[in-house]
Amino acid sequence: MRTRKFILTILALSLLLSGCVSNRGLLADLGLGGEGRQPNIVMVLTDDQDLLLDSMDYMPNVEALLAKRGTTFSNFFVSLPLCCPARAMVLRGEYSHNNGILTNLWPTGGFAKAYATGLEYNTIGTALQDAGYRTALIGKYLNGYPFTDNPTYIPPGWDEWWVPITDSAYASYDYKVNHNGVIEAYGSAPEDYITDVISAQGMEFLSQTTAISPTQPFFMALNFYAPHSPAKPAPRHKDLFPDVQAPRRPSFNEEDVSDKPPFMQTAPQATEEQIQAMDALYRRRLQSLQAVDEAVATLVQTLEETGQLDNTYIFFLSDNGFHMGAHRMLSGKGMPYEEDIHLPLVVRGPGVRKNAVSDELATMIDMAPTFAAIAGAQMTNSVDGRSLLPLLGIRWPGLDWRNSLLLEHYTAPSAEENQALSESLEPPDPGDLQRETLAIQLPDYAGIRTTQYKYVQRIGAARELYDLIKDPYELNNLWPLADPQFQAELTALLESYQRCAGATCRSIEAQPAPEFRLIATP
Repeated sequence: MRTRKFILTILALSLLLSGCVSNRGLLADLGLGGEGRQPNIVMVLTDDQDLLLDSMDYMPNVEALLAKRGTTFSNFFVSLPLCCPARAMVLRGEYSHNNGILTNLWPTGGFAKAYATGLEYNTIGTALQDAGYRTALIGKYLNGYPFTDNPTYIPPGWDEWWVPITDSAYASYDYKVNHNGVIEAYGSAPEDYITDVISAQGMEFLSQTTAISPTQPFFMALNFYAPHSPAKPAPRHKDLFPDVQAPRRPSFNEEDVSDKPPFMQTAPQATEEQIQAMDALYRRRLQSLQAVDEAVATLVQTLEETGQLDNTYIFFLSDNGFHMGAHRMLSGKGMPYEEDIHLPLVVRGPGVRKNAVSDELATMIDMAPTFAAIAGAQMTNSVDGRSLLPLLGIRWPGLDWRNSLLLEHYTAPSAEENQALSESLEPPDPGDLQRETLAIQLPDYAGIRTTQYKYVQRIGAARELYDLIKDPYELNNLWPLADPQFQAELTALLESYQRCAGATCRSIEAQPAPEFRLIATP
């Protein structure tokens, strides 16, 4: 019997890694599902939430109800730190160069690109729906939605659809929503605060689903706007943390940026007025996250009251990180530095290790294959990511995991070239205005992240190499000191990554990363 279980386990792991599980009873056989039923899945997704600026320290419910009862990923990243590309990764499980959603704007990205190319017909929503799940997407979708001839358009794969249709939702009040094909307007009353409304809509979906079909599994994406700028807190939270400042890490308002790319060297150090503005934004971001933290508590309570908690996986994460003053860059995202790409990920559910930490490299493209593996569903597109389930339970000896991951970024067309979408664009961050003032064009880049180092290659700019163990704040660019053979190996690996798709991406990731070698001591 033990031999049979071992063989079954090895088979399961091979399927889980690729996200291609088709046997719905397999998870139950391994003790990952409750009562032989397909597990439920809930994803709580925040917008622009930092990890390295300590915002998770201000979310006690996430800590007590998810982290203490589940597994925290210490090395979870997004390959392209921008809203729409990151959300496309969640939906498709592909690197941006494969799904084609490279920016937030048409013609290189945004909802319009996903709609025009038919990407929405093959997503985790359609896969789980085909596997018998009742599905819901509540909150933010893709930037520019619903820019079509039909303002009440609903993508395939979703049984419940509650999604704002203009950028007014970022301001938390006075927004309109497509609710299952009907446009609903919300005002400026306290009860219209969007984080609370998203939470309430989610709990209504859970209650209705359980009442209608208590044995039908569900997948719910709760996509909050917080703490995205302007980071409007709920009235009950607006006076919290009055003395808190944005963290002053060694990279904050960095004195010497001479080893950074030329376009960054033109940025002056932040003024005292700009620093105070960052501090104020930082406080609003923390305040706005309090309603999300309360929503997590309500979610857990509702799942318990409906008898679904013990058979539900809860994933808490953000779409991209956020920098505030690092390397003289004012508040924003889109950079390859740790503040922008390093994200929170906490998972709770049946079979998940409790109060545990996984330090393996994980990335946004792993979400779709993980959800598919839990559900016993089949993604119909060629996913690049892999299921995280083996990292949530016992770490199996000899498990072939990734040793590196890809970073990429693409130049977005200007807003002036997309006037038709202007009403659907997200509000600018201070960093966006900074780049406009300094006439900075953020160049395309690609890079590699391992547990030890990061390599970034920018078009028309200097290359960067950081030893993240000795220099976690990326103060010293070591590329000029790198061994030439090491440089060649990094360049070759990056070229392979930029051409990879599906299984070839996973194969490249699993290769030993080039050994870090310098020709001189810094």
